[in-house]
Amino acid sequence: MSCKGTEPLAFPITDVQILPDNSESLTKGIPAGVGTPRQNIVFLPWPELNNTWIYDERPYCDASIIFNDVICQVRRGNLYSGANSSSFRKVEDIPSAGGAPVETQGKGAELGIDTLLTSSLAVQDGLDIGAVEVSGTFPFGVPRLSWDHGYTISHAMGLGSNSTLLNTLVRTGRISSRVWSIFWGRMWVGPEDAVDGSLVLGGYDERKVIGKNYTQPLDFSDATGCWTGMKVHISSVRLNFRTGEDVELLPPNSAVDSCVVPQRQLLFEGPHFIIDAFEDVTGMYSVGRSFGLHWSSYLFESNEDVDIFDGDMTISLSSGLNVRIPNNQYLVPYVTVDRSGTRVFNTSQREFLFNDVYDNPSTLGRYFLTGAYLMVNHDAGTFTMWAANPVREHTLVSVGSTDAGTNCDNSTQPGSSSDGSNTSASATLSAGRIAGVVIGAVAAFVIIGAGMYFFYARRRERSKVSDTTNPSNASPGEKDASGAPEQPHHHDVSYELHDGVVPELAGDEGPSGDVPKK
Repeated sequence: MSCKGTEPLAFPITDVQILPDNSESLTKGIPAGVGTPRQNIVFLPWPELNNTWIYDERPYCDASIIFNDVICQVRRGNLYSGANSSSFRKVEDIPSAGGAPVETQGKGAELGIDTLLTSSLAVQDGLDIGAVEVSGTFPFGVPRLSWDHGYTISHAMGLGSNSTLLNTLVRTGRISSRVWSIFWGRMWVGPEDAVDGSLVLGGYDERKVIGKNYTQPLDFSDATGCWTGMKVHISSVRLNFRTGEDVELLPPNSAVDSCVVPQRQLLFEGPHFIIDAFEDVTGMYSVGRSFGLHWSSYLFESNEDVDIFDGDMTISLSSGLNVRIPNNQYLVPYVTVDRSGTRVFNTSQREFLFNDVYDNPSTLGRYFLTGAYLMVNHDAGTFTMWAANPVREHTLVSVGSTDAGTNCDNSTQPGSSSDGSNTSASATLSAGRIAGVVIGAVAAFVIIGAGMYFFYARRRERSKVSDTTNPSNASPGEKDASGAPEQPHHHDVSYELHDGVVPELAGDEGPSGDVPKK
């Protein structure tokens, strides 16, 4: 398959209206559709899952914090009904339908992942993401157990190392490589400052990155303690005061190993000393924990009697990447969904998007990606991060596969010193010039070989060296494992992401069956 000129696919991460009669029944994620006629749902990307998992009328929400069926429907991003889809097909199991045969679970991941394949309903049905038709018979699972903590996510888009979705899009020529990139955007601010997030498949968005990038190998081994394969070393967590002063929250000579988990609902899950230091430095003291959209975050009063800290936070990694998180992206108003399905705010409280962990690994969640841009390249086995540039414009860059069978011309894998600037260069030769180079190279090798033969033959004659003498072989030199990077194939897109315009889920695609009462 030739994928020359294949553009990456870009999808907004945006507010989506769930209930047709309630314009404030909003869930943030990737708009998608499943079934015939299309039933609108909302996805979040999961880097550790290989298959895609879609909830139906049995959505398994956590009854302790999600109090009725309407809240559950909104939090899940609507519910799928196979009975209302003419293209629905129940299959024996997901692998036989074309899905991935393995889902792996690590310590700290959602507890039910390793039983999803054996316990879920296996389905084939039509799947669209945004306006892109993925497949009319896409294999996915419908969960039949509470596996994901019930409060965190919408439907799960599997983007793991053997992703059914990425494999399908590459096989059908829609994208050039098993690469995906994400920026979460900026939310909980006014329309003039809000920026939709973006998921790019087959490349990345050059407009969304700033400065040098930092690339590491993906490592899914148990030894790393990171089930997404993206383990990083946090060397510093600093509060940035408006005066220009920075105050470190980590104790001296300490650091935190952390796992990048883009679907997690917070900025940071880490050691308890982080919250202790935050309270000491800011003079703010928590009044409890959140049971809203940012479940488990620390709550603080926000009124005229309390001086709310107004500075940013900078998280530095040992790789050299510094990620600055704006104040309004980690110290946010309390937000939840009420019994009518309406997303509501309590501005008298703020949520510090941090939770402490003890036995489980530390994580950097979705709000880390308000200040960082992430690209995962499964073909190369790497992940790359930049500082994020929160703009609405796009410049999409194709990233070619390392597989020779699907490699694309004019594509690049960003190097370790890329600055995100637009570059273009031709790396192609005409057929005649290629033939000339090949013929010349062959002739040179023949002449050199003949000369070496006669030289060594005469030398053996003069020295009477035994026929068993073995000349040492000169080292060919160390080859650069990454090879010479090809140049990026740019696709400038002039449109902007949604700015205050909320897509609405059309029709009456609510649950067609009974949802278990909470």
